[in-house]
Amino acid sequence: MVFTNNTGDKSLTSVALRGDSGNAVVGTIPAAEFENVALGDMQFSQGEWLFLNLGAVNKVATIDPLTGATPIHETNLLTGTRPVHIYRDPTDGEVIWSMNDGDNAPGTTTPGDDLINCVPPAPVPGQNYGSSVTILHNSHLGPGANPPTVEKTVCVLADGHHVTAFSSGAGVPKRAFVSSETGGEIAVIDNEPGSPTKWTMTHRIDLCNPAKEAIPATCDDESLTPLTTPFTPNNAHPHGIRWSKLTQKVYSIQEGYGEIAEIDPTTLAITNTFDLTGLPYTAFGISPDGRFLLLRGDTTPATGTKLGVIDLGTAGTPRTDFTIAALDGTSPGAFKFSPDGKRFYILAGNAAAAPKKDRLFAFDASTLTAATPSLTLLREIVLVATGGHSFDVLAQGAGEASFLAVSNSTDNSVSIINATDNLIKQTITVGLTPGAVFIYYPGAAAAGNQASS
Repeated sequence: MVFTNNTGDKSLTSVALRGDSGNAVVGTIPAAEFENVALGDMQFSQGEWLFLNLGAVNKVATIDPLTGATPIHETNLLTGTRPVHIYRDPTDGEVIWSMNDGDNAPGTTTPGDDLINCVPPAPVPGQNYGSSVTILHNSHLGPGANPPTVEKTVCVLADGHHVTAFSSGAGVPKRAFVSSETGGEIAVIDNEPGSPTKWTMTHRIDLCNPAKEAIPATCDDESLTPLTTPFTPNNAHPHGIRWSKLTQKVYSIQEGYGEIAEIDPTTLAITNTFDLTGLPYTAFGISPDGRFLLLRGDTTPATGTKLGVIDLGTAGTPRTDFTIAALDGTSPGAFKFSPDGKRFYILAGNAAAAPKKDRLFAFDASTLTAATPSLTLLREIVLVATGGHSFDVLAQGAGEASFLAVSNSTDNSVSIINATDNLIKQTITVGLTPGAVFIYYPGAAAAGNQASS
């Protein structure tokens, strides 16, 4: 099933994904169920619930996709101020983490703070209270089942946009690493089952780098500051974080510094940095096996999307910069790996000044493991000419890509692409101005079959 966020009328359309043909709209949940606000990020749980952030009303919507003939909206749960990103917990797939980015009202005296959970009734002027993360748990579907619940909200004492990575694996402490873009730091939250401090912020990591600050002396490591005292903000601006199952390390990109930091999940020390100064890369992802950091960006002035990789599995962690002529003239867009790591997809970003638009590029990513890493272009897929696109991947079996769904905003449609020949098979009319698309099927979370970046 493909869930489609119709940004034009703030509704959610579900499309039955059956194959090359026969794909059809199952139903549409109207905007009124979502309190008539814009829909945000989506995530499904191992308990087969769909969670959907509603930033403008500080809530997360819960949807039952299975019990009825069409998906059923159950309730909107109050979480924290302005939830943006949302994650499924790899330690317990029935747990969902929603990132509350805090107050962004113009002229506010509490910018970036979670006004619901973290700010006292009589806030001190100029005091930084920070925003938060809310942890939810699904219930079980069927007659008499209770809807999902809010388990806890953790205030992180730092402002800014939040993204999260989770440490996991044998012998590794289970922790959530939540970066704060404005604060320039990472909150470490205990996620160990049975721990007396589970779902409590236990540490913070100061990302301030004196070599990257205009006044190096302003950069003092505050990582050991008491958890009740805010850090001094810096210019790191972390905005992207990943966990590598290969190295068992956390990787955080500091957009303000143009560097990626490697963090040990046990000692919380920064064990390595990758300096991107002078390179075109401004964003990154990671291959599903945790071996390759995928780098993405563009030159200044813009000439087209640039891709590269850092090989974490080879001594010296060499970087390879790719030359891919097909990407010339595109602006950088969203990208994803299939769960088995054999396919990599990237959209043309459709920036106004980009001469090449409305494209989805399908690559064979298995060639990353060659002596000289490479991405082999399988097809440049010409999409419906429109204002913008979003996409997701249907992965089945051992994580192989089988179909893709691509939204076409001003065409009010979603295109279905067969991942074998990378050809559009059908285009279905959905709601007004579709944006994000999200593919779900029962058992996908348990199987780990979700495309990732």
